[in-house]
Amino acid sequence: MKKLLLIILSLWLFAQELHIKSQKFVYDSKRLKSVFTGDVNATKGKDNILSDEMIIYFNKQKKPVKFEAIGNVRFKFVLDNNITYQGHCEKLEYFIKSGDILLLKNAYVKKLETNESISADKIKINRFTKDVNVIGNKKPVNIIIKVD
Repeated sequence: MKKLLLIILSLWLFAQELHIKSQKFVYDSKRLKSVFTGDVNATKGKDNILSDEMIIYFNKQKKPVKFEAIGNVRFKFVLDNNITYQGHCEKLEYFIKSGDILLLKNAYVKKLETNESISADKIKINRFTKDVNVIGNKKPVNIIIKVD
């Protein structure tokens, strides 16, 4: 019970709570990771990730350092100035310290306010700098930009 409380307390990120619902939860104290499986629904503020599985990796101080959402990933992120991005991919990786979000395999992102979108094999978005890097390996990069 004490370990579970430590895990839950360590999931507080930037003064907001991370809420995760799933059908199964396993904490591996030796590998410093938590694995959530089955209809995973993770919410923090206005951000939301749905997936088949989610893995949270911790450092030795039991602070989360990386999130992975795997299988049928759907997401919605609200960045500064209330810009909302919604999309899907097969795998999402989020590196907390750097702010990098990697969307892998059949990645698609749509900016809801403008209907602009990007689809590619790999999309990298940085939460802090707002930089975007798009790579199309098997499929070409497809970008739709609103022009007035």
